[in-house]
Amino acid sequence: MGASAACLFRDGTLIAAVEEERLSRIKNDGAFPSRAIAECLRIAGIGIGDVHEIAVYWQPWRLRRRVLGTLGKGLGGADAMRGVASRVNAFFLRRAPDAARPEDGGSWRHLFRLRAMIAREIGPTRARIRFHDHHASHQRYAEAMIDPGELISLSYDGGGESASTVVTVVGEGGRKRVSTHDWPNSLGHFYSTFTGYLGFRMLEGEYKMMGLAPYGTPRWKEALLEHVLKLEPGGRYRLDTRLCDYHAALQGRFPARLAELFCAPRAPDEPPSTDHIDLAASVQAAQEAALDHILAPLRDSHPQIRRLVVSGGCALNVTANGKLIESGRFDRVAIPPAPHDAGCAIGAAMLSLPTGVDTVSLRSPYLGAGFTAAEIEEALAPHLLRLPEPLSDEDLVEQVAALLEEGRIVAWFQGRAEFGPRALGARSFLADPRRDEIREDINAKIKKRELFRPFAPSVTEEAAPDFFEIDQPSPYMNIVSKVRPARRSEIPAVTHTDGTARVHAVPRAANPLYHALLSEFGRRSGVPVLLNTSFNIQEPIVYDPGQALATFRASGVDALAIGPYLVTRDMLA
Repeated sequence: MGASAACLFRDGTLIAAVEEERLSRIKNDGAFPSRAIAECLRIAGIGIGDVHEIAVYWQPWRLRRRVLGTLGKGLGGADAMRGVASRVNAFFLRRAPDAARPEDGGSWRHLFRLRAMIAREIGPTRARIRFHDHHASHQRYAEAMIDPGELISLSYDGGGESASTVVTVVGEGGRKRVSTHDWPNSLGHFYSTFTGYLGFRMLEGEYKMMGLAPYGTPRWKEALLEHVLKLEPGGRYRLDTRLCDYHAALQGRFPARLAELFCAPRAPDEPPSTDHIDLAASVQAAQEAALDHILAPLRDSHPQIRRLVVSGGCALNVTANGKLIESGRFDRVAIPPAPHDAGCAIGAAMLSLPTGVDTVSLRSPYLGAGFTAAEIEEALAPHLLRLPEPLSDEDLVEQVAALLEEGRIVAWFQGRAEFGPRALGARSFLADPRRDEIREDINAKIKKRELFRPFAPSVTEEAAPDFFEIDQPSPYMNIVSKVRPARRSEIPAVTHTDGTARVHAVPRAANPLYHALLSEFGRRSGVPVLLNTSFNIQEPIVYDPGQALATFRASGVDALAIGPYLVTRDMLA
């Protein structure tokens, strides 16, 4: 079912939204979101009995397309049949989920007994329960990121109840689906299968393959489009599931034909070869070609619509998002902070609301818990030799900016936790982007990840066009843009090998304290940009002060700015 989450609306205002993984500490946790539900209720100060309606982003009775598609795949041979048998076994016989594969931790079957599960995990409820279409949930949330008017809404991922790609035209005349691509033809499964083929963990390592792609040459792009992902007239595509069997890939099985067409698969502990890097580049190029192909018919049928909204798990492909903007076809491309399945929790709730919604609350990514100075002090005190003096916001910003200018790395824990997979200046590791060598320090000593993966820049919204070739908002770090050539030497630590960066342009109103830090660092250095990476080490992003302190202690980070306190390593007990 993908990453699970819960949210809570009150009178059309989004009060809270939390992913289950932040609380369970299991990356991409797809289990029933009991912790997330409880946390949203806690933030709002209510109980489950106060909830009037519960919305779900799946309609579990719509299994026909999935069943037929699965059985059809089983005709592809012995390997395909083993994959089908595994899925049927997991669904109907209720095998225990594999803890190593969180995508199996939740299941459609749970939705048939949802009220009983809520009663068991949270408490009894008399709330009405409504089930909404998966892609409609994706789209409704994403479309709230942009002001009303004509737009094209694209949702694409591994698959919903029956569809894997949906294109909708939205305007004053209402909504009209203009294109639906049925599962198992899935761009999400295409990209994820090759993620596994290249030795990365599926449903987690896709961004690793995307980061590897710019180092290679897409020499197999045409072969992929000829044999695996076939583009057909009218903006259609078809996936050859005999060569690209997602469920077999989850079990580490791939057809020998792939090695004949491209190269041998990569073992997880094997350094990527030139062939592997070129295959990553080819898969990314084929994905982008398919995306352009899907949208191409809209150029003729709706040439006047210049705004595009993208949602679904594939919308996390920030490179493809950047190519959409670079194409010039659209004046604005909008992607929400949580375009993947977690964001559907918000979209489903919106579909259940009888009236309009507060767009300010919807567009904020800061929807998790915040913590008072007293709560932070209570978490810190037992683990420090001494508690530092609390600082004003102005003093905190000045001292942190000074540390960063000196080349120190700072853990930044401020305000409410972000919703979605990006660290957006609430739970971040921060560093000076002018120091190229700092990337290796962070990768080797803190993040413990592959050295080819890029780091993202945060920049004040007003300075973003001076450093990056982007002329639209990018508040959620979902868009790759070219770094202006004249600026690349100034911010080498956040400039990828192809001269691009995943831009986080910070509006002052959205996060005043983080914007102030960027501005102060800019005043000192001439560069209002910081290297920003998520506050975690091979785990979900930290959520509460205890997790923040534990991760700070385990890292090589120089200081922790948590609420009004600036903690240095010499203070640790």
